Amino acid sequence: MKQAPFKFGEVVSGEHFTDRDEEIKALHNNFVAMQNTIIISPRRYGKSSLVKEAVERFTRKEKGYFFIFLDLMYVYSEEEFYNQLATRILKTTSGRIEEFIQLAKNLLKGTRVTINTGTGEPSLEFGLHYVRDNIEHILNLPQIIARRKKKKVIVCMDEFQHISRFEQHENLQGRLRSIWQHHKDAGYLLYGSKQSMMREIFHHANSPFYRFGEIIYLRRIKKERLRDYVQNAFHSTGKGISDEICDRLIDTVENHPYYLQQFARNIWLISGKKVTEADFDEAKRSLVYENLNFYNELLEGLTTYQVSFLRALLNEEKHLYSAEVINGYRLGSSANVRRMYNGFVDKGIIIKENGRIIFADPVFKLIARQRFLTQ
Repeated sequence: MKQAPFKFGEVVSGEHFTDRDEEIKALHNNFVAMQNTIIISPRRYGKSSLVKEAVERFTRKEKGYFFIFLDLMYVYSEEEFYNQLATRILKTTSGRIEEFIQLAKNLLKGTRVTINTGTGEPSLEFGLHYVRDNIEHILNLPQIIARRKKKKVIVCMDEFQHISRFEQHENLQGRLRSIWQHHKDAGYLLYGSKQSMMREIFHHANSPFYRFGEIIYLRRIKKERLRDYVQNAFHSTGKGISDEICDRLIDTVENHPYYLQQFARNIWLISGKKVTEADFDEAKRSLVYENLNFYNELLEGLTTYQVSFLRALLNEEKHLYSAEVINGYRLGSSANVRRMYNGFVDKGIIIKENGRIIFADPVFKLIARQRFLTQ
């Protein structure tokens, strides 16, 4: 059996990556200019895949760069942040374990190097006193390594908004900005999917990271590009999908790249040589079912007010704070609407796009429509 030509749930590149030409060009130019960049996108919009693809294309053309990758999703303290940052920098810029150890001895005197017996991977261990006394030196490592190796260093940090959960995170942000802004041979690409938190860090004039770099917002991929991608993927495996069904596939997931891959994969798995209406309907049911458990806890914990608020959104009410909508849907008050709006934004359920409040997650929208508009 042929392998499905669609992938989701992991970072993709190459044949599974589509569009984002403008963003890749912008990143390429920023890498060359050592321009700091911030990418903000809804969850599962493909920001990590975009970064990976941009870096791979860039390094095929340009030499003399190190790209350091650090994901802050599971980093829970400032000390752990320094430890992982230094470890990643040394791993990426050293070719062998012996060089890693030598760099640690030369640049991070007093630290301990450990070797994982299972993977053979080296890592650093900082004591609390070492971190406290050497914070500035650790944060200067990208610039120090760049000068030492005579290369440029670009640090790529995923889910950067999680830095806000560290104790005294505002002091840390100020420290990062004050040091990083002076680096001439090191640049920073910071990206995250919690839009409200990322805006708090990079948009507010009183934030240390205000105007730290160019901000790129990921938008929905154009329908024409997605149609070409889906139809070519089906065709490459000896299957066909009509323009009409392909367009409905794209419209159902509202051009969302993650769910497009998942929905198209479901259709591909059950279809024969030609996709039928029955295939589409069955794959759509599978799409909802596969994602239902992810939202069950949220759905079961909704208050009456929150359900009514979602109904107003599903009915595409444009004036949520008007007396007509508040009274018609029994939303309580404009202050209550504001609290619910902020709560759903924080959970990544809704976003504001081009002045409109929309569902960030089209599959949650399908689930909510089935549950709350049919009662």
